[in-house]
Amino acid sequence: MKNLLLTGLIIFLGSCSNDSLDNSDLSLISKGTNNKGESLDLKKRTASKENFKEVAAGDYILLVPAQLKEKIISVLKAQHGRNELKTFEKSSSALDTISSTEDPVSTLYIIVDESTLRSSLKLDVKGYIVNLGNLRGQQYQIVDDFIIQYEISKRQDSTLLTDEKESILSISSISEAVLFSEKERKDRDWETSTTSKHNDY
Repeated sequence: MKNLLLTGLIIFLGSCSNDSLDNSDLSLISKGTNNKGESLDLKKRTASKENFKEVAAGDYILLVPAQLKEKIISVLKAQHGRNELKTFEKSSSALDTISSTEDPVSTLYIIVDESTLRSSLKLDVKGYIVNLGNLRGQQYQIVDDFIIQYEISKRQDSTLLTDEKESILSISSISEAVLFSEKERKDRDWETSTTSKHNDY
């Protein structure tokens, strides 16, 4: 009888110790999983910061794809007294930050508003941005055709000054990149596209 009780006690203690080991293993696994998840989030946040840059535009700070920063600055600094854009540092908390990933049309509107284009051209470019945005979800061939036709019409417009054409075509290129960030872009920037070779200024 004593042997039987002793054996039962050993089995009971053994099962308890296994449970605690299993639980400790599970807690280690869950901690490891949480740490892994946190490190992945950190990597994503770091990658996100590297892929996006800040550009000052009027009362706003635009968070834009890094590869577009210089192009946007070139559109904005065309205005007299805009050279400070190159050395901009976010020092004023009064400025509103707008991310092109969350609000692409508003971002593009600000770029248009802060450009040197006259009012009638700003309205025209904004209309183009709205129509371009409405093409999201369409086949990219349709998007490309729409952009090319718009750019050709501006290039052929004899009432536009060279600087105005440059601004409009740059904004067109920026708009395509912002609105269709997932799109595999062709070498269709207006400076090097085949359409730009048909009609020079």
